[in-house]
Amino acid sequence: MISVELGDICLTVDQLAFEKLKLYIQDLHCKPESGGILMGYYIDEFSYYITDITIPSKSDKGSRYSFIRTVKNTQKLLSEFFRKSNGKKIYLGEWHTHPEKIPNPSSLDLHSMESQLIKNRLNSNIIFMIIMGTDGLYVSTFSKSGLLNQKRITYN
Repeated sequence: MISVELGDICLTVDQLAFEKLKLYIQDLHCKPESGGILMGYYIDEFSYYITDITIPSKSDKGSRYSFIRTVKNTQKLLSEFFRKSNGKKIYLGEWHTHPEKIPNPSSLDLHSMESQLIKNRLNSNIIFMIIMGTDGLYVSTFSKSGLLNQKRITYN
């Protein structure tokens, strides 16, 4: 399990979900960028728990420096998680990889997250972005007003 303090907000990622994320680290030049969604629980306004991640589908497109996720497949998975948990597991954000040691979000990454909160009806006012690099990760939290907090963490 990994816990990250982002200002007043604590994000915890289940160990199995984190291990699944690590499988997609671009530690070889032949590995494309990968990504998916983060699912879990809103505990309270300061605590969130990621229990599940989706992995790239066959219809997603990834290259060394880009990843495009298919919306239709994602919505189906989100609905399934929500239904099976009786409405308790919700969309908590996005994850993807970058082929750099300690990743930095691109302007497209930041805009995409802000857009999610503005364009979609979500069950949380806060969402997260996790970018997996080869030696560490970037974690951030967003609200409708934009980027709230960010942190870079090296792997142990």
